[in-house]
Amino acid sequence: MKRIKNTDILQVITEWQNHILRIKGIKRDYESVLLSTMGSKPIKIITGFRRSGKSFLTQRVAKKLVEDQRFAIDNILYLNFEDFRLIEINTPEKLNGIYQVFKSNIADSGKKLLIFDEIQNVSAWDRFVRTIYELEDDIEIILTGSNSELLSSEIGSNLAGRFIEFSIFPFDFKEFLKYRDIEIASDVEFFRNYDEIQKLFVDFIKFGGLPETFTISNGSARFSYIEGVVSKVILDDIIERFQVKHVAVIEKVLIYLLSGVGNIISFKRIMNYLKPLGIKVKQETLIDYVQYILKSFALYETQKFDWKLGRLFETTRKYYSVDTGLINLYQGAVNDFTSQLENIVFLKLKRSGCPVYFGALKSGKEIDFIVQQKNKKYQKFQVCQTLTNENHKRELSSFNLKDTYLEAGENFLLTLDAHEEEIFFKENSVYKKNIVKWLLLS
Repeated sequence: MKRIKNTDILQVITEWQNHILRIKGIKRDYESVLLSTMGSKPIKIITGFRRSGKSFLTQRVAKKLVEDQRFAIDNILYLNFEDFRLIEINTPEKLNGIYQVFKSNIADSGKKLLIFDEIQNVSAWDRFVRTIYELEDDIEIILTGSNSELLSSEIGSNLAGRFIEFSIFPFDFKEFLKYRDIEIASDVEFFRNYDEIQKLFVDFIKFGGLPETFTISNGSARFSYIEGVVSKVILDDIIERFQVKHVAVIEKVLIYLLSGVGNIISFKRIMNYLKPLGIKVKQETLIDYVQYILKSFALYETQKFDWKLGRLFETTRKYYSVDTGLINLYQGAVNDFTSQLENIVFLKLKRSGCPVYFGALKSGKEIDFIVQQKNKKYQKFQVCQTLTNENHKRELSSFNLKDTYLEAGENFLLTLDAHEEEIFFKENSVYKKNIVKWLLLS
């Protein structure tokens, strides 16, 4: 492959600098958090699912830093390694070559900001990053990646104590509304905009929060976009990254897990699903494949928490999607979208940074989520579409599981019902909340 010319490098750098100055769009909460760490030495590493807004976030932060005169635009080196013009920049030596061109021809003597987007496309990138981190005092570094291998044990060891990690998710419902110029900060604002909020929530449940879908009006086209993102994840972040030979197996496993969101799943159950399809795979291989999917951030897992023994079960898990759009891509049209609601609740709890588990007993009783608070108390959450006479006992009895080894915490039943109340069921007090209001105001 032909060596990239210095003039071409300069063109790429200045075009991205100009793009940063023009960037618009809504401010996400992540922006303030990331900005609050700027000025400190540690490397900022941003990880998350593809197309969830990592690039946009770094560009917005860079623009804000220029506006606040903390960095000159000439001292910002932004490289997106998905840019086809940088396809051959795949080693630390070549990356250093670009950095030297930047320093010699564009940057001045002030402090520099290096932003390397999708850095996992450069092999052994951590060697270059650690070297300039150690040798140069007048730089700050932001990295993004779409695979948790970005912080694998080897790389994590090389950069140990030198980075801060930020996990980015697609838009939540609050951000989804903000994109449409609706901001809810009180009960009054919620009820004033109630009809519009309910209408938009149905759209959010169906298509999710990948930001680039917001500008697509046609439903089929939106799903086509989501399908393209999933294909990119399978091919680049799983198949190519981990050298997986059996593409069909990865696809089937991903579809199965997305179709079973909120269900208790074991590896044996996945193998039983694959068997009638003529797919034979060893359990060890299957475990690896599921781990690859998790590392792409397409899915998250929760484990069963045993209240009586105060421990986790290693073999019993539930899986949740990074976005409901992925679920509906494979589930199709459904009247009951409890699993999507449960997924949305999981993502909000996951964002909080507190450990999230589920509870289950042999009797069949389950609690959707057990959240360990920082004060060591445990909140319990149950999610259903609506509370009726038929499901009243089943949904509320889940809270009756004994907290033998837990500090008592609050119990929440989240539904789409408009009416909220405190329900006393047996020995438990349960707060019934409207899920949409809870998402926006809690």
